[in-house]
Amino acid sequence: MTNLRRAVPLALLLLAATPPALADLEVTVAGVEGAERDNIEARLSILNYANEDGDDEAEIRRLHRRAEADIRGALEAYGYYGPTVRARLTGKGRNWVAAYAVATGEPTLLGTVTIELTGAGQKFPALTQVVGESGLHSGRRLLHTAYDRTKNALGRAAFDNGFLDARFTAHVLRVDAEARRADVELRLETGLRYYFGEVDVQQEGLDPEFVRRYVPIKPGDPFEPAKLVQAQFVLTDLGYFGSVEVQPHRERAVERRVPVTITTTPRAPRRYDVTVGYGTDTGARMGLGAEFRRLTQSGHRLRTDLRVSEIKNSIGADYRIPLGTQAGENLGIATAYTDEKIAEGDGFSRIYDIAVSLSRTPGEWQRQVYLKHRYEQSLTPDAGLDSTKLLLPGVTLIRGELDDAIHARLGWSLFTDLHGGYEGVLSDVTFAQGRGLLRGVLPLGERGRLLMRGEFGVTQVENFSTLPPSQRFYAGGDQSVRGYSYQSLGPTDADGKVIGGAYLSTYSIEAELRIWGNWGAAVFADAGGVGEDASPHLSLGVGAGVRYRAPVGTLQVDLAHPLDGDEGGVRPHIGIRVGL
Repeated sequence: MTNLRRAVPLALLLLAATPPALADLEVTVAGVEGAERDNIEARLSILNYANEDGDDEAEIRRLHRRAEADIRGALEAYGYYGPTVRARLTGKGRNWVAAYAVATGEPTLLGTVTIELTGAGQKFPALTQVVGESGLHSGRRLLHTAYDRTKNALGRAAFDNGFLDARFTAHVLRVDAEARRADVELRLETGLRYYFGEVDVQQEGLDPEFVRRYVPIKPGDPFEPAKLVQAQFVLTDLGYFGSVEVQPHRERAVERRVPVTITTTPRAPRRYDVTVGYGTDTGARMGLGAEFRRLTQSGHRLRTDLRVSEIKNSIGADYRIPLGTQAGENLGIATAYTDEKIAEGDGFSRIYDIAVSLSRTPGEWQRQVYLKHRYEQSLTPDAGLDSTKLLLPGVTLIRGELDDAIHARLGWSLFTDLHGGYEGVLSDVTFAQGRGLLRGVLPLGERGRLLMRGEFGVTQVENFSTLPPSQRFYAGGDQSVRGYSYQSLGPTDADGKVIGGAYLSTYSIEAELRIWGNWGAAVFADAGGVGEDASPHLSLGVGAGVRYRAPVGTLQVDLAHPLDGDEGGVRPHIGIRVGL
């Protein structure tokens, strides 16, 4: 009996301490489709709770009581002010079902629609275009989004085009739910248009006139906020300034002329670089570089580089004279020496270059027209020890659209180059060559991306053996077909040594996923080849790798397996990808 008296209070205590059984929740919505259903599901609190694995019975019942109001509010945005909602919550044990059958009823239609512009901008094209594209017309179904979009677009268009005093004298949406009628009244008084006043550029070390030619803001031009942002980007891209701040002073405007102050801080006039690293294609490598950013007050700059590796060594200098009114437009004079091991065996290529180039940006393309004189000494399996002189006129075109210059998830880039030489005009061989590289990237969910690449090259020459190694195509390596060694793919001589080819085709597709922090993983497939005709044999390689997202780009460590040829096993590849 004593034990029973002790057991009863203990059992009651354990019962009180035991949490209630958790509930599973399923939510269904019927009777509506399309945008209306999407909006209901977005605003339905009980559905959001179910998606978050909510399991509290009391909370489920509370949200169920609120569901009808959520549905009505969601449908009002689409003009349905009298819907019928049948709600039912059933439960048994731990399983609950919340079901909502919705009948939208008749929509509310637009009655009187008044959109009026007054003031100096009454007939301004950007404003009248908003009115014409509003979608607000008598007899159409009321859409709150159309009303809000039109109102916001009018205010934005007025500000973006310099009507800084614009204000709505009326912005009303009157809804008569019983009559299923809505009247719209939007009246915008634009006021007078503002213009840019004096532009004060605060900088040091450069000729003021040189800097001003890059500023897209001119006194007397209509005030457009987009030009303030453009000025900041252009001056930053020049590379002379560490920071650029553009500040309009509306409070100091005289006769609607808004003065602007541009404040800059200079970058160091010189920069030195020391790099040490390793790449599968190059082996161990080291680099020394120096950049002189302001040799003259007109912005002349000089870049010198020394690069040493197991495969390729180079030293060069590049002098740039700014031209035009956009960053990157310049006249360049460059000279370089390159010593590279090629293909297999004891082959080599020693190149002496001097070149002049003119870089411009017509529209959305970056264009460089160049003239290069090259003297090349080489040793190849098919031509033996040889020397070649080339005068190479050419043109390079580049264009791209990326959402991020370093870690792009959406966009594309295109590089094309066309050049050639003519025997007798400071050249020992007549040929023409074109090359194109197209890259693309698409998002994969919230943390991944899909990378694609295609590269093509074609050479027209009467006798291929007269081409020096620098004008031949090779495939294989980090930037080509992973799984194969550097420059190991291409036509071979009688001894099986790779001699390069006249045509190039390579392809790659890669799925990359960030897993934890800046760390991620990737799987990929590459294909490519070099041949004597336009359809060379394609060698295949597949693999996987680790990715680390660094400030300068994505560090890649890959293991790739070749599927063709004599190479076998797994080959490591190490490199850095920037943008694409």
